[in-house]
Amino acid sequence: MDLKSREAFFTDFFFKPTFNTDEFLSQCTQKADLLSVRKELKEYGSKLYSMMVDILKTETEGIINLAENLTHLSVTIDELSSPVSQLCEEIRSLHHAITSAKMNFKDHLNKVESLAYEKNVLNLKIAISSSSAYIDQVILSWERDPDVTTLERAINEYSFQHLHLKELQLDAVVLGNSGENLVVRLVQLVNGVFLTALKGQDEVLIVRCLRMYVNLVKQDAANECVRKHVAAPGLRSIFTQKNLDRHGQDVNELYKQAVKFLNEEFGVLLGVLQRNADLRGFKFILDSYWVEVDEQIRNNLPNITAPGNPELFQRRYKDTWNFLHQILRMSGDITTNQSLHDHMKRFNLPVYFEIVLQQISIKFETEMLIEPTTFSAAEWKQLASGHESFKLKLTEALWIGIQQCFNESVYLTHLVDQFFKLMMLLVSRYMTWFNGFLNKWRGAASSNTEELEKFIVYALMDIKKLVTLLSPPTNITDYDSTIFNLVTPDVRPYLSKILNIHVTMLNKLCLKLQKHLIHFKVQQGAVHLQQVTSIPRLYRRTNRNVPQKPSNYVLVTVSPIIKLHDNFRTLMEEGIVNVLDGIIGELAAQYLSLVQEVLHSVCKTEESLRRLKNRSLNFVDESAGQTSGDATSDEAKIREQIKIDVGYFVNELNPFSLAGSQQMLQRLLKESSRLDHK
Repeated sequence: MDLKSREAFFTDFFFKPTFNTDEFLSQCTQKADLLSVRKELKEYGSKLYSMMVDILKTETEGIINLAENLTHLSVTIDELSSPVSQLCEEIRSLHHAITSAKMNFKDHLNKVESLAYEKNVLNLKIAISSSSAYIDQVILSWERDPDVTTLERAINEYSFQHLHLKELQLDAVVLGNSGENLVVRLVQLVNGVFLTALKGQDEVLIVRCLRMYVNLVKQDAANECVRKHVAAPGLRSIFTQKNLDRHGQDVNELYKQAVKFLNEEFGVLLGVLQRNADLRGFKFILDSYWVEVDEQIRNNLPNITAPGNPELFQRRYKDTWNFLHQILRMSGDITTNQSLHDHMKRFNLPVYFEIVLQQISIKFETEMLIEPTTFSAAEWKQLASGHESFKLKLTEALWIGIQQCFNESVYLTHLVDQFFKLMMLLVSRYMTWFNGFLNKWRGAASSNTEELEKFIVYALMDIKKLVTLLSPPTNITDYDSTIFNLVTPDVRPYLSKILNIHVTMLNKLCLKLQKHLIHFKVQQGAVHLQQVTSIPRLYRRTNRNVPQKPSNYVLVTVSPIIKLHDNFRTLMEEGIVNVLDGIIGELAAQYLSLVQEVLHSVCKTEESLRRLKNRSLNFVDESAGQTSGDATSDEAKIREQIKIDVGYFVNELNPFSLAGSQQMLQRLLKESSRLDHK
């Protein structure tokens, strides 16, 4: 490494901010061995030392001058410390003087304000005393000569002083107990005039009294006066146990009397308030009338809710709610009065619904306990319904339960969600029973097949009827002509969703029952159709005559289907056609498969006979010909018998089939006609 490159290398590494000894040695050992590096480092260190000595020799004079200047600056700073300390002390004294002056000035202002306040309060007290004396003189004058105008002057004087003090927030300081006593005295005088006006139905005087209450800001005193002297005496004779017994425990009659009393005794007063919108703060209906009604009902009729009698409970709950709504229409402030809500809470709705739930579900659950086993006459007596609309007691019990949920004597709008849930529970239990029935009878043999068919058909008819009854109407207003007419319009959209779910579930159940009946009848007929495979044995080498009529197996297969149609066509109408179509379609498919199997077997037999004939040319021609002719004749008889059977099957069942099964019957006919060309 030459001198120039060595110095550049050392300079680059030594003056890096991130110089690292290990990294430096690693770089050096890549270019030379350690001894060479050591030698070069020593030479570079000597050069740096020489350079440092030269720099010190050159810069010594400047360093000395700098040190002298710094020393002179330090001495100068020390000389300035005394003046600075003196300045700080003077500033501190000035700040203390300013603070003391500020505090003294503030104390002086507070004393001035306090004196002014006391002076004003004293002047106000003098004015109030003069006003009170004037009011006392006016009251004495009114007592000698009762004149409403005189009382109004006294109240106006008091109102002016009171409002003035209230704006200054000095009413409690200046008036004190004397002011309260004066207000009480004035209110007593106004109460007397007010009651006289109410008794005489004097609207002008009533308005003047109400304005005096407003000036005194004592509207609550007017409410209490009306409650104590008007509402209480009149309602005391209405809400009594004796009066309730006199009206046959009909609490609605008591409410009618109370409403009549309200209209008669409060009519003029409410009319005055309605015509004078500036008279605000009076709540005679809620704070006078309703409070007294609530108190007397609680005290005199503690058992008005009839908790042990659900029918009476429901009727009284509705009557009470309607009574409160009448109060709502007249006051328009029912939601802000907590006592109205507390009054309705006396009716224990959860207990009522629990009793109703037991009453509705007990009959339905009793019918669900009956499970058919043999469909005997005794069982049919328990299963069959006497209702015109339904065939099974279980369905009748379900419909009666749903009707009771929304019956006028049971249903309550405040429990609409609970009654919806109860209806859903009843329908769910109904479907659970039938699903259990299907699981029990699936694949099980019955000794009385006709009765089992009858039960399933009755169930299908009932479910179709339920679907019709539970299908939600298109328009919300159409609910008025259904059993759900008591459901309020705002809840009816949710009812429609629930009913749609029920209809879907019932349609699925109907489809299950229909498939079960179809499967049952198909299994019953398939057993007989299997006998088509025995036709070849009946005609081979038996010398039977050419067939002219259908076989017994096809008669036995077709007969139950026709009988099913004849028995229930008047009951199910179009419904029986769907069932028969399913039965015919599946039986035709199985029959076609069996016929094709027999045909294939016949063809194989014919082929075997042809081969046998070709191998027996050495035998007697007549004998071979006779054998071949007999075989051909037997196969023709087999084909003819199958053709007759298929024709009978198709002709008898075609009138009961729809498009799907008719297509299968046509395939069956085509297969039988193809036999002629074999």
